[in-house]
Amino acid sequence: MRHGQSHANAEGWISGWIDVALTAQGEAEADALAEAIAALPIQRCLVSDLARARETAHRLLARRRDIPVHVEPALRERHLGSVQGRRRDEILADPVSRQVMRIWDAAPMGAETHGELVGRALAALRRWDDGTPTLVVAHGALVRNVVGVLDGLASHEIMKLPPAENCALIARSLRY
Repeated sequence: MRHGQSHANAEGWISGWIDVALTAQGEAEADALAEAIAALPIQRCLVSDLARARETAHRLLARRRDIPVHVEPALRERHLGSVQGRRRDEILADPVSRQVMRIWDAAPMGAETHGELVGRALAALRRWDDGTPTLVVAHGALVRNVVGVLDGLASHEIMKLPPAENCALIARSLRY
């Protein structure tokens, strides 16, 4: 799942690897989902090392102190190089920047491609894959891209999907 709403989400700028806190709405989103999480048969949580994901996981598991939380840096959002910290509408208004952001094997200067993001995320998930029911708390592009790959979509089809919504649970198995 993706973290709750962050200040970058609310203010319309791209955070990538910039560490951004949750907004009050993001905190409320995670708190509201905590009851549903408490009922799931999860036995551990893997979480990105960025604050917005860690805070979301903390709030989600407030009623499940028995679940170990493992910080996994490979679950960070896509590094977006030169566009990190810039307004989303500014980037999307420029045809070249918009196109670069939406191509699987392209990236802004200093950034990683969507394919590189998926490669590091799936490698980490496979390292942890021992059949244990696991909650993964990460980021929008990472969740969209990994779910697309697990669903067998071609890269150009994945790029047409919107990023995962804040605090939306998406169930998948690495066993495909």
